[in-house]
Amino acid sequence: MVNFLRIIMVICSVLSVSKANATEPHQMEWYDKSFVPFQSSQIDARFPYMMYVPPSYDVTKDKEYPLVVLMHGTERAPHIYLENNAKFADKNDIILLAPLFPLNTHGNRDLENYKLIDYKGTRYDLILLSMVDEVRSKYRIKGDKFNLFGFSGGGHFAHRFFYLHPHRLNALSIGAPGMVTFIDETSDWWVGTRDLHRKFNARLNFKKMSEVKVQMVIGEQDIEGWEDEIEEWSPYKMGENVKGATYNSAGKNRQKRMKNLKKNFEEHGVKVTMEIVPDAGHDEVYMFPSMQKFFLKHIK
Repeated sequence: MVNFLRIIMVICSVLSVSKANATEPHQMEWYDKSFVPFQSSQIDARFPYMMYVPPSYDVTKDKEYPLVVLMHGTERAPHIYLENNAKFADKNDIILLAPLFPLNTHGNRDLENYKLIDYKGTRYDLILLSMVDEVRSKYRIKGDKFNLFGFSGGGHFAHRFFYLHPHRLNALSIGAPGMVTFIDETSDWWVGTRDLHRKFNARLNFKKMSEVKVQMVIGEQDIEGWEDEIEEWSPYKMGENVKGATYNSAGKNRQKRMKNLKKNFEEHGVKVTMEIVPDAGHDEVYMFPSMQKFFLKHIK
């Protein structure tokens, strides 16, 4: 009798495991779709990210989704980017990823940290790539390339990321960066790219860069400039080898800097679509419709 009960228990256990294994690939928690809560990067828990996944996402189907990464500005409000682009994602079956690169990760008020890509040994470009890989391991992402939008401080990050990883980008939208880095072999980073290999162990790949669809977008009224020199403690402060490296060294305001960056790109074989949004100032919300239209054209 005891042996019989043991046999029954073993059979039930096997059936239970088999049933669990059969259903596990198709299970998804309620918070894995729509506005996905902040979660920490698995490579560095200091850096969380949010997502928006269309509620129609079905784990039982084979449909693949393009990925759009939305890089916040200095104010660090990724939720604003998700909230304003959720309908766009729903309508076009797109997954959104919005990283958060917070202040004080290095024990001080490192306001500019991620904009320079490398800050005190933290490589923000590699942190983002690890987030993208985490998302790709869980969701059906179309291909190994993604689409990147960054505004203001995020625009700083986006065009510098482009120099290092063009092979990972399908399309790039650069929104009104305060300071720009030119493709320039006569000046060091951040002003130019002369020491790119020494600093990042990477070289400019103009062939791959020319394959990325690039947009630059800015508000018509985004014309404010800063006349002051960069503070001594700022990570943007350059050495004596770079003269005139201020917020305005590439142009007196964001409008001029964007036009000069566009010219610089095109001189090196990178085609650029430029859009100036009428009646808009320095506000990312007014850039979103242009970004959406641009990405959708090239995602399709």
